[in-house]
Amino acid sequence: MGYNSQVIESGEFWDFYWEVRLQALEDLGKAEAIRAVSDLIRTRAQRGDQPLRLLELGCGEGQIIGTLVEAHAQVRSINASIGVDYSARAIEACRRTYPGMKFICGDFTDRSLLAELGQFEIVLLVNALHEVFSSVHIPESGEVDVPSAKRQVEKALEGAVERLAPGGTLALFDGLEPAGDPQEVLRIRFRDGQARRRFEIFTQEYRPFRPRFREVDGPTCVELSRRDFTRYITKSIFLGKQLWQTERLESYQYYNEGEFREAAARLGLTLFHVRTLTANYEKWRGEVEIETSGVDFPEEHILILANKGS
Repeated sequence: MGYNSQVIESGEFWDFYWEVRLQALEDLGKAEAIRAVSDLIRTRAQRGDQPLRLLELGCGEGQIIGTLVEAHAQVRSINASIGVDYSARAIEACRRTYPGMKFICGDFTDRSLLAELGQFEIVLLVNALHEVFSSVHIPESGEVDVPSAKRQVEKALEGAVERLAPGGTLALFDGLEPAGDPQEVLRIRFRDGQARRRFEIFTQEYRPFRPRFREVDGPTCVELSRRDFTRYITKSIFLGKQLWQTERLESYQYYNEGEFREAAARLGLTLFHVRTLTANYEKWRGEVEIETSGVDFPEEHILILANKGS
């Protein structure tokens, strides 16, 4: 479905459109990213007859960029949008699902590859940078080398900003290291034995870091750091599913909000929309109870829209 001049400014139309279109999307955070970029596309389209092309880095099977291009097919030049991903299997799926679009198999941290693509009015990084972070390991420990991994993330961000046309917008959605002391000890209680068994799988198989915990008051209650709790709870929805085999290798969290803001400033970006959110609150409540007073489930994702100078 596209849109015409009569409905381009109708918020009610687009609210209804996305409510229907995104019903099958399990990842609520991705839905927020799609809605935000849709709003951005419509706002930019009203400025005049200017091209509007999207570049998605780490596009996976094209769910984000494909959905946005289909929805806004009447916007000038949007069909010249491009998706990039290192997985040949994912790119094949993109090409089958969205045959009218261009998809490239390659590493989006390769600046020479990106330089060949030109510049775009909107560059998307949706759940992509945490994979860059998670890939940088210390061989001896098998854990992520945090300082080196953060440097790799910033280099990838630099490459993305280089692909923005003057006045273009970076749209970033990813995991967030939540506010608070990451080493603060939290006490949680599992709702049932199955939840406790899933936690055991997490502690044994999660690879970016080695989670540490201690049992208190029997096996259904444990204490662990805020950092490990955040990583456990954000991965809990994948435990027991096929996706766990890839999810166990990745840490969604790498920057806190302050680090995101600082990185944007260093790259000359002007932030105009920052939102932190909790994506699966009700599912988490069904898994565990937090017994530490004054602590709630974390805001562990961030949505950022930022403009490059003209």
